[in-house]
Parts: sequence; structure tokens; C-alpha cells
Amino acid sequence: MASLSFCNRRYVRLWTVLILLSVALLLVWRNLQQARKLAATSNGGGHKSVGFLLPNDSDASRAPANYYADYDQQPKVVRREDSPRTKELQSLLKCRNRSLRFQRLQHGDFWLLQNLVVGRKSRDVGCAESVTYTTNGDFTFFDNLEMVVSRWRAPVSFAIHSPGYDLNTTLDAIRYVRNCLPESDSIKDWVSFHVYFPNRHMPDYVPYDEAEVLRCPQICTLVSPPYAGIPPAASYKSRANLTYPINVGRNIARQAANTHFIFACDIELYPSVGFVDQFLDMVARNHSVLALDPRQRRRVYPLPVFEIETGVQVPANKDELLALHRKQQAQVFHLKLCPTCHTIPGQAEWLNRTSRADDQLHVFSKTLRKWKFRAWEPFYVSDNTEPLFDERVTWEGQSNKRIQNYAMCLLDYEYHVLSPAFLVHSPGIKQSSKRDATRIQYAKQMTKFIQAKIEPEYRILFGDSAACRT
Repeated sequence: MASLSFCNRRYVRLWTVLILLSVALLLVWRNLQQARKLAATSNGGGHKSVGFLLPNDSDASRAPANYYADYDQQPKVVRREDSPRTKELQSLLKCRNRSLRFQRLQHGDFWLLQNLVVGRKSRDVGCAESVTYTTNGDFTFFDNLEMVVSRWRAPVSFAIHSPGYDLNTTLDAIRYVRNCLPESDSIKDWVSFHVYFPNRHMPDYVPYDEAEVLRCPQICTLVSPPYAGIPPAASYKSRANLTYPINVGRNIARQAANTHFIFACDIELYPSVGFVDQFLDMVARNHSVLALDPRQRRRVYPLPVFEIETGVQVPANKDELLALHRKQQAQVFHLKLCPTCHTIPGQAEWLNRTSRADDQLHVFSKTLRKWKFRAWEPFYVSDNTEPLFDERVTWEGQSNKRIQNYAMCLLDYEYHVLSPAFLVHSPGIKQSSKRDATRIQYAKQMTKFIQAKIEPEYRILFGDSAACRT
């Protein structure tokens, strides 16, 4: 007589059915138990059950003991109802909303703590609700942040190069600007900080999350801000003889933005007051300023750039700028260093045309970055789909913006210059001077590399045109 075997096909099928039924009954029983517990909690003496998700979906067991207390102290921001303008633009742009969240990422040879500290209002801003000012620097540039935020009043995405022990100063600087300045509330609302460092120059300590950064005590009683109290020569970057990867920071800040429109800008450039609403109103008022038809040339929207004398108050509007220009206290940016780098089409007319208080933002002139304007280095609003900045180029090597504009020239981008908005560099008119031998050597080597390596690559990738140059 054959022995009974559970490997018999009939018994295997029966055994499978029994297992599935058992699992189903177990799940039903567990759900009933959880429902009873929730009912008992909700009826029990004012004690509410609150769900809480750690940044990056982290395991709650790793959170600091006072994690919840620290977060409870942060002001709660309720997302406002989308305005008619936002609803119209979102339908027009067909963009998708997304929240900013903390992530640890690899970015080439760098480690990136993206959204390490997030702006309270920027976290959930709608894609068509605003424009993000994307910028970069190291801790020595923090003194510009208050001026930028006070005039922009919209999301700011700030990428900070922090190799080695420079990260400690960067974290102190973040806490200082969020707590110790007249515009600290606006900085808390709008600025999202991203920290990055080379994998060969790791800090000894890296914060686990935003709560760990913010729970350290405030340092407002310092004699000077942390970003002003350390000589640049004492920084880790200087002592390790590192170059500044400016285009890495530019790309990090761009890629972290959650709005459709961005303004990739240097942090020492201050926008005229009210620009964001002016730009979005212009687009909502006149859809034709956008290249919505794929057969149209792609386009971006530059602002004229100026510089002013030291000690002069930064102008808020075009009337104030023109008054300074008439007194010869303001001039086109880099006029004495590179006259063609920031001259816009119709420059003389732009300067001769006064502005009324009710002037609406509009496209003043347009051109291609070719021939007369092939050395132009504009700062512009875009939809963040233009080529990224080439990360092989450093600040010391110069030409860091020109390569991107070379690609855009090859792709036939149009530049639609706006008025009456503008940018002003932090006070101090740059004079021509002898550059240090190290910078000159970097620039010579980079020029050779661009001509031998980058330009041939770009001509293969984007096409060729004798009218374009780096």
C-alpha cells in the first residue's frame, strides 16, 4: 500500500487553499483589533492619535529623543487656496505640483544633502504659483541672502559647497540667518538649503536630518555672523587648495526647484522689487510671450544687469536705477571689464525710457545669442529645460556660463529681454586689475580644454554654427 504523501498534487492544492484561508482570517482578526484600539483612543479623555512621517520616510527609532518637540515648535504653514492666476497658469503650463523633501544623493563626485533645510512656504508651493530663484555659493556668500530674500519674496533654492570642516560653518550660518536677522522669518519661509561636498573631502560629521540641524541652540549673541568671522584663507577649501565647482552648485539648485519657472542667478545679484508677481501676471495676461507651439524657437527671459558704487542704496525700481545712472553712480555690469558681456539689445533705449508706477512687465527686445551678442552672458527666467551647466568648468577657470549659452546658441534659443525689471550687483563697481598668477593659469588651461574637448562635443550634440562661440 502506497504511503500518504503531501507532495500528491491533490493534497498540494488542498493545502494551498487551507493556508490562504488561514492568512485571510488572520488579517481580518488583526484589522478588527486595530479598529477597537483606535475607537478606544479617540474616546479616551482628549488624547488624540497623530500620524507623523520622518523626512525621507526614515525609521522613527533613529530619531532624536526631542524630535517631535522640535518640530512642534516650527510654525505650521497651511497651503492657501490656489488663486485664479495659479489655476489658469497650471492649466496652461500643464505642470505638476510636488513637495520638497530631504534626500541624500550622489551627484557625480559629490555627496548631496538635498533640501537639508526647507523653506516653510517653499515646501509645498504650487508649480505655477511662483518662480524659484536658484543660486549657489559657500558660507562666505551668506551675507547676500537677506537682501535677495527681502526683494524676491518667493522660493529660493540655495546650493552650498561645504567640503571638510567647512560644513560646520555652513550649518552655523544656516541657523544664524534663520534666527538672527531682520528678515529671518522670510528666510525661514522661502529658502531651501542644499549642502554638497566632494567624496574625497568628507566632513567628520553630517547631520541626520533637518531637525538635527535646527535643534542646536541659536547663536545670535556672536560678535559677528559665522560666515563673517572666519577668514577665507582659514577655510577647508582654501587649505585643501580646492577649486570652486560653481556649475555643480548651479545644477543642484536648479534640479531641486519645484516650480515650473526658475531664475538661475548668482547670489550677489539682487532683483528689482516685485518681480515674481510681475512676471506671472505678464504670462497670465499674454500667453503669447511663451513658446507653447513646439515649432516655435525655445526662449528665455533675461533681465538687464547693473552695478552701483559702494555706499549707494540698492535701487528698488527702474526710476531709482535711472536716477543713479544719471549721476554716474550706476552702470551696466562689467562695463569696464567686458563691455559686450552684459549689453542687451536696445540698451540705449532701455536706459532712456523712464518707467511709471503702473508700468507692467513686458518683453522689451529680443535677439539670438549670435554675431553681435555672441559674448553675452545673460541671467534669465526659464522653464528649467535649457541645457544644464557644464560641471567640468570651475569658477577659477572662467567661461563657466558661456559654455551653456554656447549650447543654447547652437539650439537657436531666443532671448526675450524684459522691462522695467532688472538686476543689481552688490555695491561696488569692479575695476580692471591684474589677476593673480594662479587664476590666470587656471583660465589658460580651461580655455584650451574648452576648445579641444568641450566645443567639439557640443557641436556633435547640439549642431554647428559659425555664428556661435563660447
